[in-house]
Amino acid sequence: MNKAMDDNNFILLKSLIKEVFGIDNINMDTEINMLNSVSEDNDYFINLLKAKFNIDMSTFNYYEYFEEDEFILFSIFRKIFPNKKKKKVLTVSHLLLVINEGKWFEPEK
Repeated sequence: MNKAMDDNNFILLKSLIKEVFGIDNINMDTEINMLNSVSEDNDYFINLLKAKFNIDMSTFNYYEYFEEDEFILFSIFRKIFPNKKKKKVLTVSHLLLVINEGKWFEPEK
């Protein structure tokens, strides 16, 4: 993939992030799943990502990266007793690699 294509994909991805999450200040290290968004926005983003870049996301496990929305009492309970299992990080840089590959793959640890 050439630099012009990478730059174009970055611009398109930034535009998509702004459209869905309303966030303008995006860089390669931005953690998409740490934007404090609701699950509808996360679902919408993943579906737009698949469609706009023609990516096979069939092996993407949504719940390893995003929380499901919850009732307010459950949310308070989680703040008091945090879940020990931390979500995996989903960065802009990894999404660009996925876009270039054309299919989802797990980030290297």
